[in-house]
Amino acid sequence: MTAFACAAYILGAQSAQANRSCDPAEIDSVITNSPLCAGDHINLSVIASGDIIGYSWEGPGTGTSFSFTPEYSFSFQILGDYTIIVYGDCGNDTAVVTITAQGAGAGQDNTLDICDNGPPKDLEDALGVHATGGTWAYDELPHSGIYTPGIDEPGEYVYTSPFPATCPGTSQTATITVVEVTVGPNAQRNICESDSAFDLMEALATDVTPGGEWSYLVFLSLEPHSGIYDPSIDSSGTFRYSVQGCVASVIMVEDPLLAWFEDLDGDGFGDPLVMEWSCYPIPGYVADSTDNCIGVMGKTGEPCDDGLPETVDDVITDSCTCEGELPTAIVTTVDQPTPFTIWPNPNSGDQLYLRIADIGPAEVRIFDATGRLHLSEQVLLQGDEAPIRIPLGPTLAQGLYLIQVTAAGGSGTIPLVIR
Repeated sequence: MTAFACAAYILGAQSAQANRSCDPAEIDSVITNSPLCAGDHINLSVIASGDIIGYSWEGPGTGTSFSFTPEYSFSFQILGDYTIIVYGDCGNDTAVVTITAQGAGAGQDNTLDICDNGPPKDLEDALGVHATGGTWAYDELPHSGIYTPGIDEPGEYVYTSPFPATCPGTSQTATITVVEVTVGPNAQRNICESDSAFDLMEALATDVTPGGEWSYLVFLSLEPHSGIYDPSIDSSGTFRYSVQGCVASVIMVEDPLLAWFEDLDGDGFGDPLVMEWSCYPIPGYVADSTDNCIGVMGKTGEPCDDGLPETVDDVITDSCTCEGELPTAIVTTVDQPTPFTIWPNPNSGDQLYLRIADIGPAEVRIFDATGRLHLSEQVLLQGDEAPIRIPLGPTLAQGLYLIQVTAAGGSGTIPLVIR
C-alpha cells in the first residue's frame, strides 16, 4: 500500500471509531537485529497493544514505509535512529531505536587511491560495515583518520574498533592502505606554431602516475587525445589527464609566427629586406620594417647632429647622411654706433665678458641661429670700458648664437660660438 493510501485509510478508520470507546495503541517493546554484521538487512518488529490499525517505519534517509503487520525489513544498511509509529483507532504511540554495527568490529582491510591534488579524505568510508567511534593510528602514532594530500604520508592506517568483534570473520582492527596517485597541479604551456610535437606529460609533475588517458575539452564534452600536442594538427585549448580517478589539466597556448626585421644600427627601425620568422623576439631584430637608412640612427627627414657647431637644422638626407645648413640671417655687425667686444669666443657656455665704451642703461640679448631668444640681461654702462660679466647659465647647447647689445645710441650684434 502506498504511503498516501495507507495514511488515508488510517485517518478514515480513526474517524469511524471516534464515536465509540476504544483502547489507544501502546508500544510494549521493539525488537531489532542490531548490532548488524556485514550483509545483514535491518529487521524491525514491534509488540504493541490496543485497537491497532497500522504501522509506519522510518530511518535516516530511508523515507517512510507503512504496513498492516508489526514487522518490517530494510534491504540496505543505514545505521542510526529508526522511528516506529503504531496507529490506533483512538491514539497512536511512537518508539525510536538505534541501529548499530558494534559487533562488526573494525570492518574490512582495503586499499584506497587518493589524488595528490584532491581534498582531504575520510578513511572511515573505506572500512565498509564497522563499529563507529574507534581510533586511528599511522606508524603507531595517533591519527585523525582524515587523510590530507600533501601533508599526510601514503602508507598503512590502522583503525581499532571500540567494541568486541562478535560477527563471524570480523576483527578488532582493520588496515586501510593509502596509495597516493600523483598528477600534480594543473599547468599551462606556450608553444610556437613552428615547434615540433610536444609530449603533454612533460607539462605535469615529474613523478606523475603513468597509465592514464588524455582527452581534449571541446565545449562541454571530452574527446580522446593521444597526449602528444602537434602544432600542425592541434590548436590552443585544455587537455585533461585522468588516471585512477584523478585528473590534471594542461592549458596549451599556441603562439603565431611573427615577422622580425634586422636592426643593425639599434634605432628601433628594421631593415625590410632582412627578415626572420619567430613567435618570440629575436636579439638584434625588431617588429618595425620602416628603416630606409640602414647603418644610420634614424630615418630620412629626422633630426640628427652632424657634429658641426656652425650649422643648424641638421637632418638625415635622402643619401642617408646627417647634414646641416649654415645660417644666412646672422651678420657680424648691424647698426653698431659704438664698438663693443666679447670674450671668450668660442665660449664654453658658462659666462661671457662684454666691453663697450658707452654710458647709461643697455640690454644684452642672446639669440640662437633660428632667431629664438635664450637670454636677456639689463646692464648699466659706466663708460670706463670696464668689462661687464654676463652669466650664460645651463640653457645654451653647442652651436652658433648672436649677441645683441641695445643702448641709447642704437644696437649692434656679434656672433658667438658655444662649444
